[in-house]
Amino acid sequence: MSSEIETDSISFADCRTIREARERIVKLLRDAGIERVEVRREADLIVEHVTRLNAAERELKWDETLDSTACQELETILKRRVKREPLQYCLGYGWFMGMRIAVQPGVFIPRTDTETLCELTTKRLAAMGIASELRVLEVGVGSGCISVAMLREIPNLQVVGVDLSQDALDTARLNARTYDVSSRLTLSKCDFREFLLSGFHAIVSNPPYIPKPTFDTLEPEVREFEPSAALIGWGEDGLDFYRQFAKFALPKLLPPFGFAAVEIGDGQADAVVKIMRSAGLNRVECVADINGLPRVVVAAIA
Repeated sequence: MSSEIETDSISFADCRTIREARERIVKLLRDAGIERVEVRREADLIVEHVTRLNAAERELKWDETLDSTACQELETILKRRVKREPLQYCLGYGWFMGMRIAVQPGVFIPRTDTETLCELTTKRLAAMGIASELRVLEVGVGSGCISVAMLREIPNLQVVGVDLSQDALDTARLNARTYDVSSRLTLSKCDFREFLLSGFHAIVSNPPYIPKPTFDTLEPEVREFEPSAALIGWGEDGLDFYRQFAKFALPKLLPPFGFAAVEIGDGQADAVVKIMRSAGLNRVECVADINGLPRVVVAAIA
């Protein structure tokens, strides 16, 4: 486990080649207790980060010398990673919808699961066939990955993103600049229930939905490092966010096109569908992710 690794002893100065450095990374990650299936993938991502070589280039240069700057970078990254800090925080970015998305401690890390929510929302907006401005509100914008991905796909889209975390808003702003969509993304630090603007074609959210007892059993990367406010569901049953969201969303949507889309957790589909219907959103469906698991609830006004 990570507690057994003395971080002061982590060094790559004696590694003669990139290959040797990679094998040392693999061993350190294994010793830290990181899942065996992830170790080699992570090692490759770390080597790519410090050498700036892609997979094909590395195959040709495994036996080349690792320069001192790369060695120092490796040491910095591994000293953090063996303490089970998420790899994305150690590198400063994760991946979402083919984009490299900046993240930092305190900001929720994008997941592949959420691509279902993003793809579905983008397709439904495009299918509206509206040539004038499309307006979307994202509740809990986080790193901005969803908003930025949608803005890249739909030229006439304007997004307002709200979040209570200044770190999240700063990160979303950075990612919007990176992908040149800043002019169409407005960010606001506020509680979504106090947000006054309305007239949106869609409201989207990947909310906190993990039940507290489940959160307490998760890997240390999530439990100890990621912001719990972005993960743990509200209320005794973990579903209070959806109740508040449903009440809030209905009056802010533009009929007859407007819809709300939210990501859900395991076993929550029926309850969230019922919540949306109770709030007056009467065209409600559940959409599965790539693994066939219920992942998104979409609700609209008939």
